[in-house]
Amino acid sequence: MPLVQLLLFILLVQVIVGPILSAYLFVRPPRLRATFRTPRDWDAPYRDVTFAGGDGLTLAGWYTPSTNGAAVILLHGHSGNRLAVAFHAETLARAGYGVLMYDLRAHGDSDGRLFSRGREAIDDVLGAVAFVSRQPDVDGRIGLLGVSVGGMLAIQAAGRTQAIRAVAVDGPVLGTVDDLPPPAGALDRLWRFPHERYYQAAIDFFSRSPRPPANTAVLPRLGGRPLLFISTGQGLERRLTRHFHAAAPRGAARLWELPQASHANGWHVAPEAYAREIVGFFDGALCVDGRADEALAEPVMDIAGPNDATGDTFMAQSPRLEAKLQPIAERTIGPQTAMMIAFAAIPVALLLLFIPYQLRWGFLAPRLPAGREIWFLLGLLALLAVGLVVHEVVHLAGYRLFGGLPRGVARLRLGGVALAPQVHCPVTIPAGAYRRMLLLPALLLGVVPGIIAILTGWWVLLIWSMWLLVAAGGDFACLWAMRGLPADEPVRAHPTRLGCQIFAHKNNVQNIDN
Repeated sequence: MPLVQLLLFILLVQVIVGPILSAYLFVRPPRLRATFRTPRDWDAPYRDVTFAGGDGLTLAGWYTPSTNGAAVILLHGHSGNRLAVAFHAETLARAGYGVLMYDLRAHGDSDGRLFSRGREAIDDVLGAVAFVSRQPDVDGRIGLLGVSVGGMLAIQAAGRTQAIRAVAVDGPVLGTVDDLPPPAGALDRLWRFPHERYYQAAIDFFSRSPRPPANTAVLPRLGGRPLLFISTGQGLERRLTRHFHAAAPRGAARLWELPQASHANGWHVAPEAYAREIVGFFDGALCVDGRADEALAEPVMDIAGPNDATGDTFMAQSPRLEAKLQPIAERTIGPQTAMMIAFAAIPVALLLLFIPYQLRWGFLAPRLPAGREIWFLLGLLALLAVGLVVHEVVHLAGYRLFGGLPRGVARLRLGGVALAPQVHCPVTIPAGAYRRMLLLPALLLGVVPGIIAILTGWWVLLIWSMWLLVAAGGDFACLWAMRGLPADEPVRAHPTRLGCQIFAHKNNVQNIDN
């Protein structure tokens, strides 16, 4: 039955092809340079620095000198660059700490072609520790603060040297699949955990690096060193952080949960509490004099919610004006949730398109010569590949139509993967225009052709429309991540995750929490 074959093929793409493609892109993150903000924006002295990574690669970053003799090394998450931990750097620098924020290997201005979570990236952190320990303003009190994959690297590096006196991690990810917490139900046993094992194995294959030990095996070896676990989100992410906390030595670790925040976004949801938490932790761990934090009398960044403006008239920014924008947050969605939304698009396509077609024309049964079923499946694969390219071309048209961008600003790129075309737009557009741009392919390539197929009985067009409606599952996930965002908020597509980055003009930052 063609319908069964179609559903089986969709399942094949989601279960087999999707994790492989995601793993391939994981080890090849986009190069995003730190160009629009420096520590000078928060009045901190700094200098551009480089140091040697574990295998001799040159890693680039910024160093702010210490005024209290202690220093903290900041490790950002996958994709992006050192600016992903700008809030943390500003907070700690104002509290007197020396701060080293650097681009992970294969990110930003650091060397490297492939990103690895194995020994090489962990050795990079040890190279950063060696660099900071040589600074004349640091007396040996060094801590780590890692976000997401940076949290995993922080745990692993602390297990390799006693020079790291304290570790704070925000939303740490798996070191290996052995870090997975006990399954919570049948969904974990039958889908999430097997899928995660397959995905992690694909990352190991593409990164060409030996996997590190499990975080849960490293944490008990940290002895009495102070540990802070910051948990954001709910579900598996919260369970994973609790699992790490339980593996740490008893009495040495603190767990702070922000269930209302998305992954590693607690600093945006509760900026003042977040600043107090990390400064208080490092004060207690590294500053033996118990110094109170005087810097927090003045808020670091008071951005707690959307503004009260309405409407969505907002002129597209030119590249020159774009440099005046500051990132204040991001709205993204995790891969597991995104996949669930993509799967939800399948019954939606059946409900909106296939069932009406069946009611009008009878059961969909294309006449195929015996033994040609494999060619039918290959044809569907080619149709999907072409559809994905057309899907992104429609996105490109949406940027120009709704965002008012001139020709050449938004461009279509394949990113080295023929089946993964993507529109790259370096400037922001209003959130309302961004939503319309996201919906355009689903309407033009899914709903409209589906209606035509229902009216004409053209079953090939019906399959095309169902494919493209399912392919828009990622767009629906982005829309879900953006829910509640004001229509005039300047946004830009997140470089690696489903969702968007939120920006604000420097002179308007203080008005965003109204």
